[in-house]
Amino acid sequence: MQTSKLRLNVDTRKKIANLIQNHFENEMTPELENFKSAKEDCIVAHDRAFKVATKVIHKTYPQDDVKILQAFKNKYGSACDVVAKDSCFYFANTEIKKNENQNSDEYSKHFDFKLNGDLSGRDYDGIDFALAYFRDDLKNAGLNPEINIINKDKSTNPHYSQEIEKCKNFLGWKDETGIFAEWKNKYALDVIGTSYCRSRTIACNNNEYEQMNVFLESKTNLAHTHFAWFNNIKKDMIDITSALREYKYVNDAIELAKKLNVEVNENQLRENVGVSLTIYQPENLANLILSRRVKQDNKAIIAKFKKARQASVVVN
Repeated sequence: MQTSKLRLNVDTRKKIANLIQNHFENEMTPELENFKSAKEDCIVAHDRAFKVATKVIHKTYPQDDVKILQAFKNKYGSACDVVAKDSCFYFANTEIKKNENQNSDEYSKHFDFKLNGDLSGRDYDGIDFALAYFRDDLKNAGLNPEINIINKDKSTNPHYSQEIEKCKNFLGWKDETGIFAEWKNKYALDVIGTSYCRSRTIACNNNEYEQMNVFLESKTNLAHTHFAWFNNIKKDMIDITSALREYKYVNDAIELAKKLNVEVNENQLRENVGVSLTIYQPENLANLILSRRVKQDNKAIIAKFKKARQASVVVN
């Protein structure tokens, strides 16, 4: 059969689509540069913010007091259980003048270092940040870190629910184990008072508050640049997969890939498709099916069955 007449099948279409998408994901574009830069900025912002938080927390809860209370806790148990590790802090800017029309976020808010912590008020949540930050780890584990971008309607999409659950399990999301626990412990500080963090407002100055806001913005920006980068790929792949469904021949798909600067092993691709086509040509397929359905001489088997059945009846 001429290679120009080799027809595309579902597996070959999928294989070529994956080759093209992998090429897009590794192609250096402004969007990918922004995403990579956002991650670098995020790492720096986390470290700076945690230094600020450590300074503020130690000023509010002096370490000498913490050590004394821990000693009492060790001595008297739960009756003195008032010191605990925390990674979420409710800071209030004491240098800003408040007025009735002012948004409370301008002078007080949560700054949550945990992996599922809130972002800065945009349409992203903790899992969007986690998927962006640990994208390579998730990808290497065979998971889909772009599932939140591919599926817009998260609430009613069962495929999204299944895939996002796999990602969360990998991150230790539900039971706060593994990566989730390591991240949380890395950004944990001793605080006095075991009640909800909003009830223990921690005072900070304007500069400290602004640096903490930069930390929140960096998390949001990472989620945003991840979305912007892969959403472009998603749009292109929708058109490409639609075209591949319309193409009849392997050559058409190979030509598309080449024009997109995607390397394709033509010989291997044609060989795989050729084997499939050879098997499923009418004559070959008919011979294959008939060979499976060769009638056997079942007389001996039936006689054995009847004999065993009669013996069973006699015994009973």
